[in-house]
Amino acid sequence: MRPLNVKNLPCTVMLLAGGDSAERDVSLSSSRGIAKALREAGHRVLVCDPARPHIVPTEHDDAIFGASKVGAEPPVIDIDIAAARAGFVKLLLGVETLNVDVVFMGLHGGAGENGTIQAMLEYLGIPFTGSSATACAHAMDKQRAKILAEAAGVPVPPGLHFEASALAAGTLEQQVREFVGLPAVVKPNSQGSSVGLTIIDKFSDLDQAARRALATDRSVLVERYIEGRELTQSVLEDGPDTPVLEIRPKGGLYDYFHKYQSGNTEYLVPAPIEPEVARAVLESSKRTFAALGLSVYSRIDFRLDPNGRHYMLEANTLPGMTPTVAGAESLRRGRNVLHGVVRLDRAQVSRSISFVGVYALVRRSHKEMSQVVGASLRNHT
Repeated sequence: MRPLNVKNLPCTVMLLAGGDSAERDVSLSSSRGIAKALREAGHRVLVCDPARPHIVPTEHDDAIFGASKVGAEPPVIDIDIAAARAGFVKLLLGVETLNVDVVFMGLHGGAGENGTIQAMLEYLGIPFTGSSATACAHAMDKQRAKILAEAAGVPVPPGLHFEASALAAGTLEQQVREFVGLPAVVKPNSQGSSVGLTIIDKFSDLDQAARRALATDRSVLVERYIEGRELTQSVLEDGPDTPVLEIRPKGGLYDYFHKYQSGNTEYLVPAPIEPEVARAVLESSKRTFAALGLSVYSRIDFRLDPNGRHYMLEANTLPGMTPTVAGAESLRRGRNVLHGVVRLDRAQVSRSISFVGVYALVRRSHKEMSQVVGASLRNHT
């Protein structure tokens, strides 16, 4: 990689989009907007799909994005994943020929968000955006994230973590009865976008819900369902505090369908909650961010019960930026602008960087927000 300094800004960015996770379509949708924002900020963008490494990273976005859109259900990944990953590793080994300054992580879920690709980039000395491999691994493992956050004083819902062997042993129901109760949320431990998630209100549904979750992951999390409201909080490492956002799905659970099909969810920013609740959610978000070792930006999800108590559910290191998800929808409603901006870290001018076009969930003018949305240079070594 060529050293980054003030003489070779703007940057050449390789934007990773698509990938082989259940959130592939979400990533492609997010990355369209990311590519546009980066180019508006003056950067050269080469789009690369790790699931299709035979396509050379390109400025011609249609070769990657085509007519892709987010459907009502997660896509079926019908490629030879092992072969695609081997091809992507080979592509990374030759990335210097593309004169890339930094890799922008536009992936969601799977290897793109659990630290796997971040670890490869760290090992090869390739700068990339967002959190480190270790922090991504912490966040994607919901049980581990809960343990770390709770140790930092963040309230989390009671729950159990188990693997397929618990089903075979026939002990799961008794454990859920004893430690969780009903209603309960049954979900994959390391998936995003509510893939494989079920809410149960009778124990006879537990086995089927667990098997559904295990179809997309190796382990499952069963948590007490918190009656109440859905909140989310963005954290910008070196940016301003942002208001809490409330998510109100129309007609039920905030699942994959409600997240990505336009018109099915209402987003309220700032959330209509008491100021002391908002302050508590922000504080818990910052504690979670620090406890997991996150950097640059993240979105932390919560439930708020009728008594005003909040519970941290998960941390998103690469939150979606599609036109309908929480962060991006608040941008549209707040008339904000998504930009990729590079800001020099004086101590690491010629070292690895990580810059990111992030959003601030505040109602400000178009001009003001183009100045607020920023980035952070990081060193991933």
